[in-house]
Amino acid sequence: MRKTTTLTIGSAFLATVSSVALAGTGNGLPPGPHFELQVTAFDNCPAGDFTGSNRHEIAVKENYQVMKGSLGSNQAGTLKDNILKENTIALSPSPTGDFQVVDGNACDNNGAELLLPQDVSGKYKVYVRLVGAPGTGVGITTCADELTLVDANGNGTPGEIVCSTENVIQFRTSGKGGAGLKFTDYTNQLLTLCLDTNLDGVCDVRLSLFDPALTNYFWQWNTDGRAHAQLVFVQVDSP
Repeated sequence: MRKTTTLTIGSAFLATVSSVALAGTGNGLPPGPHFELQVTAFDNCPAGDFTGSNRHEIAVKENYQVMKGSLGSNQAGTLKDNILKENTIALSPSPTGDFQVVDGNACDNNGAELLLPQDVSGKYKVYVRLVGAPGTGVGITTCADELTLVDANGNGTPGEIVCSTENVIQFRTSGKGGAGLKFTDYTNQLLTLCLDTNLDGVCDVRLSLFDPALTNYFWQWNTDGRAHAQLVFVQVDSP
């Protein structure tokens, strides 16, 4: 069972949490009900978990790449039992259908965890922008575990991590019109996995988040510098 820790957050962390302008106000967001999430990279990571139903923040490590020098690198092909949890954000279906940060610290060996509606793929679009210092960047890839294979005698074979062929690579440049300041639609990259099952370099199967063909979905979150990303999930089928 995941432990619950009461955490006092320093002013440096609170200073990174800024309000996202409402959807549909010229910042690249469409109108509609939305959930906001801040993901901030730290050089000195806070200790403990960020818990609490009202938190909209996740901490990650700065200058973190699975393969040094590549924001697009990920853990595809790794046995799921050997996965590195630092800078991973586990994605789980919410039993209540709501968004909630269950564990907001991806700096430690347990990773972070975000609950999403089971039907988030198709019901929401997700937009990203960077608001940190110029020169910072993020690389985000959606991954999952293959289901463990079991033979006729009940012996299990560990599955491997599989990752989407698509990812988010975004940098924050300087100036008012600098790249990363407006929200960009990254719905396919963050809410689906596009898989190259034929190993021919072409994506031929697209799975929605939480498709039962895979399990233990997560985002691999690479960083260049102290990148601060804002994610906004906008409902597209409002009642």
